[in-house]
Amino acid sequence: MRPLTFNKKKALADVTQLFWLQGYEGTSVQQILDCMGVSRSSMYSVFGDKRSLFLQSLAQFSELSRVACTPLLQIEEPKLAVVQFYNLVFFSLKDEQRRRGCLLVNTVLEQSGLDEGLAGFAAEKLSEVEESFKHCFDWAQANGKISKNADSSALAAFFMTLTKGLRVSAREGAEEAEMRRVINLSLSVIN
Repeated sequence: MRPLTFNKKKALADVTQLFWLQGYEGTSVQQILDCMGVSRSSMYSVFGDKRSLFLQSLAQFSELSRVACTPLLQIEEPKLAVVQFYNLVFFSLKDEQRRRGCLLVNTVLEQSGLDEGLAGFAAEKLSEVEESFKHCFDWAQANGKISKNADSSALAAFFMTLTKGLRVSAREGAEEAEMRRVINLSLSVIN
């Protein structure tokens, strides 16, 4: 077997950016090959087919989401944790990247009804983010930071819905100031 003549991690990172920009359906195999700088046989032997490669891209992208959840798992003040999460998810990105939305949300929107396996994989990764919100609110509740009567599951679902909506708004071109106003208003439900 011949040794690889390309950097697999870089190739995956590059194609993840391409999928994030164009989506699964909007990206051709030739565009993938050009982006990664590999031959068709190298792509298939290392990554599998386009769908397998896309799943690997989704997994890589979901690692970014996992890192963005760190404040929800580590900061004790729930409002600050939520603000820091949104700072990482939205405001640490360049405008161009923010306007791409979220590869996971985009995939759910694009693939629902077309490829439930891809849509389901992306939805599963998004549910991990919602679980991080729930962890944040459960901890805050147990430590007296929010009311014992607060519904941590409903709060988590609310902020996950807000996150998805903001991702779509970002794709529509929402400005940072507008997004921050919406986030600040949403913090009022945490008490």
